[in-house]
Amino acid sequence: MATPDDGVYMMVGLVILAELVAIAAAFAMPESLQGWVLILLALATAALILAIFLSPSSLGLAKLIRPGLVVVLAAPALWMALQSMPMPIGKLGNPIWATASATLNERLADRITVDTMATMFSLVQYCAVLAAALITAVVALDRYRAALLLHILLSIATIVTAMWFGREITGAAGPDGSTVAVLGVLLSCATAIRAVDQLLRRSRPGAIALAPLPALSAAIIAMIVCMAALLIRASSTAVVAVLLGSEILLSVFAVRRWFPGLWGSAGVLATATIVFIATATVLPFRTNTDLTIVLSTSSQAATERVLQDVAPAGSGAGASTLLLPIYQDAGAGDSPERPTAAATIAIDMGWAFLCALAIASLLCASFLVRRALSRAYDYVFPALGAGALIAAAILAFSDHGVLSLGASLLLAALLGLAFGQSVSGAGRDAVSSEPKASSDQTADQTPAPRRTLTSASVAIWPRVSLMVLGIVLIVQAAWMALPERYFGARSSLPSVLSTAAVWPDATSKPVSLAAAREDLWVRGASNFTRDSALAANEQRTAPPMSSDEFARALRSSPLRGDIWLLLAATSKHSSPQSSTAAMLRMSYYTAPNDLDLLPLRVSIALAADATVREPDLRELIKRDVNLVVRHRPALKPALVTAYRSASADGKVYLEGLLSELDPTFLDQVYARSSGRRSR
Repeated sequence: MATPDDGVYMMVGLVILAELVAIAAAFAMPESLQGWVLILLALATAALILAIFLSPSSLGLAKLIRPGLVVVLAAPALWMALQSMPMPIGKLGNPIWATASATLNERLADRITVDTMATMFSLVQYCAVLAAALITAVVALDRYRAALLLHILLSIATIVTAMWFGREITGAAGPDGSTVAVLGVLLSCATAIRAVDQLLRRSRPGAIALAPLPALSAAIIAMIVCMAALLIRASSTAVVAVLLGSEILLSVFAVRRWFPGLWGSAGVLATATIVFIATATVLPFRTNTDLTIVLSTSSQAATERVLQDVAPAGSGAGASTLLLPIYQDAGAGDSPERPTAAATIAIDMGWAFLCALAIASLLCASFLVRRALSRAYDYVFPALGAGALIAAAILAFSDHGVLSLGASLLLAALLGLAFGQSVSGAGRDAVSSEPKASSDQTADQTPAPRRTLTSASVAIWPRVSLMVLGIVLIVQAAWMALPERYFGARSSLPSVLSTAAVWPDATSKPVSLAAAREDLWVRGASNFTRDSALAANEQRTAPPMSSDEFARALRSSPLRGDIWLLLAATSKHSSPQSSTAAMLRMSYYTAPNDLDLLPLRVSIALAADATVREPDLRELIKRDVNLVVRHRPALKPALVTAYRSASADGKVYLEGLLSELDPTFLDQVYARSSGRRSR
């Protein structure tokens, strides 16, 4: 006969399985729409299961999810929503909206963000990360389930690190896995400490949740794999980050095992502080640069330029992906610049938000260290969270990996595990699946709190919070999975580009959020073929999307230089030449260094006499032609095509440019054009 405990076990098992599916999907298909929908639905299911079936009267749960904590965690989401809302005062918004309004000849509301769809996409990721942390924290209120989650997270981190290391050795392309490797080392260190602690305590009576020797063996193997990957393939900053994070774990272990008491703790912590500072001195600090990129080992020239122009309120979550191509040097698209996580946050959310986040991380790390020192056995979990926070803070100033989908979900689950076990008396107040006689359940030095009934409002608050979060995730999953409800037909921007322009190479181009949600927008999940033969005769092409659809996309993404160009191409026969020139000018300003757009842009610019006569456009055309002749000779056939379709003034202007830059190529243009006419 089924017992109530069987239902609890089944509920917890489903929750853990759902979270495991979400994290695995984040690593397996991070740029797939199906993967994103699966992640959101899995986390929503787990949150709703906990909200419906878990008793909200648990004292541990009421301590964990407090109204004040919920408000703090919801603040970033509210700020992202505020960035995408119309501003009542025009000066509060980004100037790009006023420029786009003048070009489209319609009123667009001023907003802080430069791309509302990119900001909403970032909001989706934050909600997923928040859900992973809260779900893990609730499940980890019981120490047996906390140990199970620790082993699951260690397994995921080790497998992902091994796969990343294999790709690095074979030279295959893939996301950077150094952040996951750092978390893997910390997880293996925590597992090993817990296993050693169990071995040292085995002489005491009572049951042990998991056999310590197999766990210790698995932890050693995982540590070897992750450390080998870091030492061979990762930067020195990642190695220092993992050493500093592990130092916190080892310091807490030393205090709890050999130096209890106030003076012993002070001595160990003082020694750890000295070692911490000494280790930090070997970090490769860059001089005369912005603080957010001080530990980066890669080029951050464009990032520095963006940081100099960033507004106090930021440019909108997700905006860095759109702003960096504007500030980078021409031709840098072959190796796009990746800003550090700290720089990304400063650009997207503003300096005040970054400072608040840094202070909150330090306070949380201090809280977790204090909770670890006040516990006799479960200290390993809050100590792990403190070490992960320190390591993640260092990594945030050196690379971008902390903000990737898989790494952010794994870090959120790790922190949820730490905070879940930081609640005083969590193992007693949560529904426990361990024998009640276990000595581990009496190991806390902190006296058990008196079992008093909380007020109705406090008891219902955790259930309401989880249920609201689950509903929000379901709504977001539906918003992502049903793009035609917002954009009409499912025709994607890549199909338009492949039939509307000259694409000399066969590389893929990122597709932004506003243009094609089924291609994961900025993430660029889809690849498309660029057929140069299709654009030889531009009049024969019939783009499947109309100018109204392009204009609708620009109302939410005014920095999309490719859409401005396509709008100019589709409306040049139906709109005044001055309007086409304005759209073309916006394409130049919002995508000045995108060489993939150059063939179609030069063709449109030279096709109308009025466009060629504009002084600023003449300089922009000259810049594009110069880029082709001097830096991208593979695109020279595009200039031949543009010359054939150019107006009289356009041909004269192009001939003058080529005569200065490459007279030999001008002769080839004459020969190819005359040969085509003779045939």
